[in-house]
Parts: sequence; C-alpha cells; structure tokens
Amino acid sequence: MDNQQGVFKKFFNDSKEYLRTRYDLLKLELLEKMAKIFALLFTIIICLVLLLGAFVYFSFALVTALTPLFNSPLPAFLIIGGVFVIVTVIFVIFRKQIFLNPLIKQLSKILFDND
Repeated sequence: MDNQQGVFKKFFNDSKEYLRTRYDLLKLELLEKMAKIFALLFTIIICLVLLLGAFVYFSFALVTALTPLFNSPLPAFLIIGGVFVIVTVIFVIFRKQIFLNPLIKQLSKILFDND
C-alpha cells in the first residue's frame, strides 16, 4: 500500500510539473504571437503615415505642375481633390479585397502557424 501511495504521489507531482511547463509554454507562445501582431500593426501604421506624407508632397507637386495650364491654382486643387475622392471611393468599394482579406490572412498565419 505504501508503494502505491509513492507511485501515486510521483504521478501527481509529475502531472503538476507537466501542466506548469505547458502553461509556461502557452504564455511564451502567446507572447510571441502578440509581439508579431503588434509589429505588423506598427508597420502598417508607419507605412500609412509615410504614404500620407508622400501623397501630400505629390499633390502639391501636381498642383504646381497644373497651375500654369489654368492660370490659377484653384482648378488644379479641385482636380487633385477630385482624383483623391475617386480613389477613396474605389478603396471603400474594394476594401475587403484590398485591406480586410490580406489582414485576416496575415493575422491567421501568425495565430495558427505551427512552426
């Protein structure tokens, strides 16, 4: 009877250690996946900010180039603004294909990839 208690106690201690190790592994995997997600979101935000700056500079360059054609900057600004409205409408219409599907694909790769 004493031998069975020793075996049971060893089994219980080993099971407890196994569960503790699995819990630590789960925390580390979660930390790794969260770090990858935050890195992805940070990269997207930085790219969007830089892209916005580039659009501003290109817009003013186009306005400067179009101003001599109209003898006034107002029509040039209106043309560039209209182009941006059209591009925005296109992005809104195709937002799933352009933004949502690639983001879901990337996040699912991060979360469910078993390396």
